[in-house]
Amino acid sequence: MSARQLDLFLDSREVVLVNDVVAAFRAGECARARNALAALRAESPERSELAPFAVLLAFLEKLRESDFATPDGDGLAQLLGEIDAVVVPATQALGSEARGFLDRIWRRLATAAAGQPFDPARPQIHAAALYLRAHAGAEAEGAASRIADGWNDPLILRWRALARYRVGGLQAARWQIFSLAWFATDSFPQLLAELSAPELESDWRRFHSAIEMPDASWFPAWCLLPHPEFVAALAGEISPPIRRAAAGIPGLGAFLALTKILAIEPGGYSRALVDERARLQAIDATFFAAYMRSRTVRHR
Repeated sequence: MSARQLDLFLDSREVVLVNDVVAAFRAGECARARNALAALRAESPERSELAPFAVLLAFLEKLRESDFATPDGDGLAQLLGEIDAVVVPATQALGSEARGFLDRIWRRLATAAAGQPFDPARPQIHAAALYLRAHAGAEAEGAASRIADGWNDPLILRWRALARYRVGGLQAARWQIFSLAWFATDSFPQLLAELSAPELESDWRRFHSAIEMPDASWFPAWCLLPHPEFVAALAGEISPPIRRAAAGIPGLGAFLALTKILAIEPGGYSRALVDERARLQAIDATFFAAYMRSRTVRHR
């Protein structure tokens, strides 16, 4: 065997041993990972992956010895801090298997935290947040929807928007997205970036080019102009608390007024249509002008 052949043999053996370690971590098997890591360390004590692999093994063993039957909020928060600071960087050694390794951990912690109440001071330990990190959209939506009085809470709405979008796409998440425009106006652009939904981003750009409104709370109302079909799709989401909140959010008031107008318009010109248009104009003259321009274009 030549020197080059020997090098290739040794290299390929190291690769096999590294893959053995990664496969053990992928399966979440501590004993198997420990044995595979020992074999890799004996064969190649200078491998750069040894240190991060040791970190991951120590954490898996810690999880195995932990009792999650009655999770403690302080302990869970501390554990999450350790994962973000120490474990996540170490998973880079797992390559493409990093996500699966972390998803298993987040799912286990989410399951353990499922019975914990929502704590606004520590939202990161709620099951919905943990399920989202595990890329478990349906479970995240279920956990978030069970939080009482979350209909206008920006954080809970964000959880539900992300979870619904991941499971059912834009149509499933539209109400939560619109709600964030009303109740978390300043952070709405960040949500758009996080969702990365091309159709929504296109409407957002058209909104800014078509009309000068002060903030994102007007975006849902504007969306009804090019997409009147949204009215029927979202009608069931309009609750009494939403109607009461409209008194303090002009953009929401315009949205509600426009839903009535769009329901009346197919019946032709009428006194009811005149009255509802007057209400919309009273909310904001600039938006009303944009609405009237859209009607002129539509019926031209």
